[in-house]
Amino acid sequence: MMRWSVRLSRRSTRFAAFGVAAALCASLVACGGETSRGGPSNDLLIVGYDREPDTMNRYATHILEDIESCVVEGLVTNDEEMKVIPVLAAEIPTTENGGVVVRPDGGMDVTWKLRPGVKWHDGVSHTSADVKFTVDAINKGDWKPESVDGFDRISSVDTPDSLTAIVHYKEVYAPYQLQFVRGTLPKHVLAGRDLNTANDYNRAPLGTGPYKVQEWKTGEYILLERAEGYWRGAEYPKIKQLLFRFLTNTTTRINLLKSGEVHMVALVAWDKVRELESIAGLRMNRVVGNGYEHVTLNQKHFTPFADVKVRQALAHAVNRDLLVRTILDGQVKVVNGPIQPLSAAYEPKVPTYGFDPERARTLLTDAGWTPSADGIRMKDGKRLAFTLITQSGFAIRENVSQALQQAFRDVGAEMTVKLLDGTTISSVWFAGDFDAMLHWWQMGADPELTLFFAGDRMPPAGRNINYVNDAELSSLLYRSDRTADVAQRNELLREAQRRIAALAPEIVLYNTAKVDAVPKSLKGFTGNPTNAGPFWNVYRWEIGTP
Repeated sequence: MMRWSVRLSRRSTRFAAFGVAAALCASLVACGGETSRGGPSNDLLIVGYDREPDTMNRYATHILEDIESCVVEGLVTNDEEMKVIPVLAAEIPTTENGGVVVRPDGGMDVTWKLRPGVKWHDGVSHTSADVKFTVDAINKGDWKPESVDGFDRISSVDTPDSLTAIVHYKEVYAPYQLQFVRGTLPKHVLAGRDLNTANDYNRAPLGTGPYKVQEWKTGEYILLERAEGYWRGAEYPKIKQLLFRFLTNTTTRINLLKSGEVHMVALVAWDKVRELESIAGLRMNRVVGNGYEHVTLNQKHFTPFADVKVRQALAHAVNRDLLVRTILDGQVKVVNGPIQPLSAAYEPKVPTYGFDPERARTLLTDAGWTPSADGIRMKDGKRLAFTLITQSGFAIRENVSQALQQAFRDVGAEMTVKLLDGTTISSVWFAGDFDAMLHWWQMGADPELTLFFAGDRMPPAGRNINYVNDAELSSLLYRSDRTADVAQRNELLREAQRRIAALAPEIVLYNTAKVDAVPKSLKGFTGNPTNAGPFWNVYRWEIGTP
């Protein structure tokens, strides 16, 4: 019998709805119709968020896990300096502390010691059985999580006691420290169930984090409330409720922030930064992002992209410096690859694609694409015409898309722009049902690239939505994963970056510098350069004196 459920009685549902309505009434419109300027408090912090989650299941979502991570904690996370730090784990396993052992057969054993005294929100202890259940659920094969990378390298998990999980890898797996960054699944709730249809969990997951889901009103908001008995101590979290309002339009988010109807906006659009800098009571928190904006070229869906000359030509057609100076207001920097300068594995000396329309035209001609009467190139009776998808309501992406459209047309490629809301686009990229996509990857602290570029890491095995399949690149990536020596691994990753740049599987544009607009009175907020997101230490946040 299931021991936990998110179903509310009619009476409790009514009170929950009243609580949210009251919060919105206080922050948006006073009962007499007058707009309120109520600021953030330790009772309520309102976040303007750019999209609605597709699911609250951290392992199944295709978008950033900001909201989910407030509820479901990982064994580890990344801090603001990109260091891996323990959360539900008592320590980070290493060879030095005996937590990592390379076996004579070439495999690897990683021993996770769990933090004692941690309980799920229903009061049941978090144990090694949850670690084992998570691995088994992902590897069973009847459920499609966002990625199985790393998990499919695991042969088994032993649980000698309730606070020890020994993870047996078939081979050395260098990124093991982040294996459980998304946490664990509660065995006592989900055992024997179909995770594809466990909507009670997927909409309001049981977690160990500082918050739990109070209400999710589709299309409007998610309200999180303080989880009583949080393992870090009764004083945490400091803020009682977090209200995430789904505001897909950039301008709407900024206007509500300026009017005080939302209190903070994570990942402020770069073209909006300057107009917010002078707003009293706001602080622009800046960090260099460990991620990059790019155009994914789907070689499987649009077969002309399978020709490297076509990909290189389109890369040469784009004036990235002009995009940064104009549309992006100089807030970011042009970059040339997926690993950013923050990482010790960064390789600056890669093939680059400067703005060179003539070179682009020559490459297309060499690839057999010749101009037709209207200037659009053709080959074997087929026009060089494709559709690019990107997020609607995101003014910068819409403007960059238009600039790309003109740049590609100038060299003979016809691109149509299709705008999708942030939630829909997530399912589309996962299904591979697109020609090209303008988006970013926010990367983790570990420099693993296998997930994005190895030939066998197309969804659901990974995020290779370029559908690039290059034997040399795949070999380099897997060798980097299987190398325990950090210096040797970084050299392999540098070589892999050079190979990626030569193949041009995507058009790399610029670094995703992160600017979060937060109240000056918000203490404990640091931001985060990685995909851990700005809410990585939300339990510490507190509204104090500006």
